[in-house]
Amino acid sequence: MDLKSKIEKVLKKFPYNISFEIRDNIVFLYGEVESYQDWVEIGLAVGKIKGVEGVVNKIKWKGYPEEKIRKREERRRKLYEENKDKIIGEYDVVIIGGGVIGTIIARELSKYKLKIALLEKGSDVSLGASKANNGMIHPGVAPPKNTLKRKLNVKGNAMYDRLCEELGVRFKRVGSLWLITPRTLQKYRKYLPAPLYKFVSAYVFPYIVKLKGIRNGVKGIKVIRGKKIFEYEPKATRDAWAALYVPSTGILDPYELVVALAENAQANGVEIHLNTEVVGFIKQEDKVKGVVTTKGTFLTRYVVNAAGVYADEIAELAGAREYTIHPRKGVILLFDKALKNWVRHCVAELRFPAPKHSKGGGINPSIHGNILWGPTAVEIPDKDDTSVHREEIYEVLERYKNILPEFPTNKLIRYFAGVRAPTFTEDFIIRPAKWVRNFLHVAGIQSPGLASAPAIAEYAIEQLKKMGLKLEPNPNFNPRREPIPTINEMSLEELNAKIKEDPRWGNIICTCEMVSEMEIVEAIKRGAKTLDAIKRRTRAGMGTCQGSYCTLKIAEILSRELGVPLSEIVKENNGKLFDGAVRGEKL
Repeated sequence: MDLKSKIEKVLKKFPYNISFEIRDNIVFLYGEVESYQDWVEIGLAVGKIKGVEGVVNKIKWKGYPEEKIRKREERRRKLYEENKDKIIGEYDVVIIGGGVIGTIIARELSKYKLKIALLEKGSDVSLGASKANNGMIHPGVAPPKNTLKRKLNVKGNAMYDRLCEELGVRFKRVGSLWLITPRTLQKYRKYLPAPLYKFVSAYVFPYIVKLKGIRNGVKGIKVIRGKKIFEYEPKATRDAWAALYVPSTGILDPYELVVALAENAQANGVEIHLNTEVVGFIKQEDKVKGVVTTKGTFLTRYVVNAAGVYADEIAELAGAREYTIHPRKGVILLFDKALKNWVRHCVAELRFPAPKHSKGGGINPSIHGNILWGPTAVEIPDKDDTSVHREEIYEVLERYKNILPEFPTNKLIRYFAGVRAPTFTEDFIIRPAKWVRNFLHVAGIQSPGLASAPAIAEYAIEQLKKMGLKLEPNPNFNPRREPIPTINEMSLEELNAKIKEDPRWGNIICTCEMVSEMEIVEAIKRGAKTLDAIKRRTRAGMGTCQGSYCTLKIAEILSRELGVPLSEIVKENNGKLFDGAVRGEKL
């Protein structure tokens, strides 16, 4: 059956008159449907068809934000005309997006003699999905066969020890413990007598999962039972029949990683331009000649599109639209560090079939000692919707309560949400654009995107090389980056020596996380200009009181060091501190 016939067969399952066209194995969908969920389901169904390399979903649903999109396009056109003739400079590579993928590609490219610019529309790096995930470095058991996710996950995971050592980023391999319980194969329970159901769950299913992991290249997976489970996790549910232990799972602070990557890339010559939104491209035939932004035009030989949830819109502006991002929100709950001994590993309860479009989430330790529950996976129409609602909190608590039944959930100190950037083919898209010769897609980077990031960077640069980019090694490349010293990790002798050098080391601004004035000053010197930028670099405001004690003190330091009025200090680039209506994640 040819591709057209396969698509027609799939679309017949839906009660709508949907038309389509195929261009170089990219499917463009047109029509109208009742709901956003129908829009998602149709796109996913077409994306699963073998041979489909991308789905551009132009179907409209009831409530489609036509006016909002029209105004956004008008704004971009206006800004394009205002800025296209302001030439910023000439570059070998322009990277769009300052998340983990954009910054790690920038750092990898800085190993070569190239002039590179990284463009980020926000006031700091790591403002999208990179700041709002649980920091787990997945081992690589979950990705399905014949996907880039599978190819790059295990490889990327193995690269983290060296990468984090070079960048001074805290990283720990805590391992995963996946519990097999009476609920694991619940859907099939009615088909099997109780003894057989338990046997299949505890003695057959674990080895199926282990075999999948081995086929993916994951090493060291063990099946454990009985008392051994509780030696690994003493507080785990007592109804666990078996468990799989996967030692290669790691944890880190995702925004600490992104900041470190950006600092190291910058130290090796990469220009990082913040508050620089891409509004269009200057093209000559089938090549991009310039990236037009709100600051002016960056002339370039190659473009890397690592714009996360906005990658499809950036591709559209370049005439390279090959996919549609359908945003998927994930809510995570953060618990007080006082509970750090409640969990030792990344713990999950295996359920089969797995939750739709998600590996299932779980309960994880953070690198700083907090416990994280989540994330969820919910399709949403708004790419900027990071709101958290009461029912979403209860959903997380209900979903994971069986893992640690006695866990004191009243120690919740914060909740937040991130938005993943999946395409309808549900795989990474890392390839040269089909219709624009010097444009590289690095899109659809959802979980396990963080775990795969080092391998994604290498793979992306292989693609650039095939596209014609000449890579001459940079003899001055320095892979190392020194982190901001933290008094939390100093001995008493080291701290006393620091205080003698500068008394500000002894002035504690955030008592929950033990952050000194000098750490905040150092963060400002490195580019932090907002309260949340300070938070990401120092953890000031991330403790039990969530900044109620230290926020004003930090704002005063920012005001002093930046030489601006206190009234101009902002939480993030989306709201002032003292305007009475700071937007963003709220507790």
